[in-house]
Amino acid sequence: MNRAATGTFQTAPPRAAFLAILGCLVACATLACCGEQAASSLDPAAEKAALLKRDHEWQIAVAEKKDAAKIAAFFTADGIMFGSGEATVAGREALTKSVADLVAGPAFKDEWTWSRVELSPDGRLAYLIGTTNITTYDASGHPVTNHARLINVWRKDPDGVWRCIVDAWVDPPAADTAAGAHATAGAANP
Repeated sequence: MNRAATGTFQTAPPRAAFLAILGCLVACATLACCGEQAASSLDPAAEKAALLKRDHEWQIAVAEKKDAAKIAAFFTADGIMFGSGEATVAGREALTKSVADLVAGPAFKDEWTWSRVELSPDGRLAYLIGTTNITTYDASGHPVTNHARLINVWRKDPDGVWRCIVDAWVDPPAADTAAGAHATAGAANP
C-alpha cells in the first residue's frame, strides 16, 4: 500500500530520495549480517515464493478497497511508509488511517510489479525493488496517475508471516535531460 492521503505528489530532491532508499538497504544488509546463520534447511526459492504470495494477497486487499485495517495488517506493527516529498506514516494505527483515506476515492488504484527480490542469508528479511502506478486525486479532485520507483523491506515475523517493515517510493528521474546536464557540468569542471 502506498501514498499519502492527500493524493498529491511533491518532488523531493533525487539525492534525498536515493539516500532514503540507500538507508533502507544498508539497514537490511546490516540486519542480515548480524542475524543468525542461514539454516541448512532454508529453501530460498520456496521462501521467495511465500513472500511473493503474501505480497500478492496484499495487492488483492488493496484492489478490493474494502478494509483499511486488513490492508494495514500487511505491515509490521511499527511499519512505515513514505514517498517523494511526503510525510512519513508510522505505526499500524496511522497506517490504517492513511490507507482508509486513500481507498475512499472511487478512482483510487495502486498496482505494483517487482523486478528484484532478495532474501537475507537467514531467510528472515527481504527487499523488493520495482515500480508502482497509483491513481489518486489532484487538488481539484481530478484523478491523476503517478508512476514511481518502489522499494519494500519485509520481515518474516516469529509467527512465520511475512510483513512489510518499509514501503517507500520515489519519483523516477526526469527524462534524460538531467543526466545530460550532469555530464555537461562534469565536463566543464574537471
